[in-house]
Amino acid sequence: MRARNVLVDHETAVLDEIDRKKRLAAYGLCIDDTRTQAITRRSGSITRKVVTKKLKESFQSELLKLKFRHVEVELTDAGGTDGVLYHKVVLSRAPGVELPKVVSEGEQRCLAIAAFFAELSTAEDPSGIVFDDPVSSLDYKWREAVARRLVDESRSRQVVQVVVFTHDVVFLLALKELANELDIDQADQHVRNLTMGAGVCIDELPWVALKVKRRIGHLKQRLQTAEKLYRQGHMGAYETEASVIYGLLREAWERGLEEILLGGVVERFRPGVQTLHVSEIADINEEDCKAVERAMTKCSKWLPGHDQAAAATAEMPEPDEISTDIEALKEWVDAINKRRR
Repeated sequence: MRARNVLVDHETAVLDEIDRKKRLAAYGLCIDDTRTQAITRRSGSITRKVVTKKLKESFQSELLKLKFRHVEVELTDAGGTDGVLYHKVVLSRAPGVELPKVVSEGEQRCLAIAAFFAELSTAEDPSGIVFDDPVSSLDYKWREAVARRLVDESRSRQVVQVVVFTHDVVFLLALKELANELDIDQADQHVRNLTMGAGVCIDELPWVALKVKRRIGHLKQRLQTAEKLYRQGHMGAYETEASVIYGLLREAWERGLEEILLGGVVERFRPGVQTLHVSEIADINEEDCKAVERAMTKCSKWLPGHDQAAAATAEMPEPDEISTDIEALKEWVDAINKRRR
């Protein structure tokens, strides 16, 4: 009876504690239901059976495409968490050794590209892909293999884009040359940092990567700016701009020498020599060479950095004369191309 009397006095507290225990037990069951260990184990089991084998085979195939044969590596699973199974690249004959201690930074980049393409092979959605400086830290021997792999991938993704950001002109030209061979559409964008701000896009390549015909077009655009300065009487600014134009015109003649007169047999930024084009240069005549010599001599006269005698100083040519000099390069290019066609 005394116990009952005590219970009556604490009935509310006892009932509240019972309810608290019930809710605590229910929360515990819910927490157990949300634990991911079972999901991770099940996901890992399925992934190992369905994905990992294909992923490993694809990784080895990508290594062959990139001509990465000198170090034996393989893809292996690295456990999982939250239902996701992870993989890592290890040395086949020394799996316990950390890979970065053996391979160079460039080789690591090559392995990362191979792993990326291997993972793409397991995805059914052919989405667009973006590469940011894929050949950064890569040796020259990997450039062409990586460029060819990217171009091949763009051919298999005809309805979407493969976007490549790069600072490497050699790699850029390799990409374009391989894309031309496979007749793949290209869209050139030059991202620049101007006074108006960073990230300004221009629908052409940087000057150093332009072909001679595009350089002629660029020179004509710059001449329009110079003509405006000349009309407005800003002679100091005009002479500075005209001097730059002659410097670029000289570079355009140099590019025309290797690209047009020498038929692309030997070009800067390209590792190989196009021996099949040697027969095309058999028609080079004395006038072709004299035209180059005359143009280079005149352009050099107006380049900044050439200190001329005070008595020999002449006024900067007017816009019409500069236009004639630019047109002379175009006519020289057209004449050689027409003759060889």
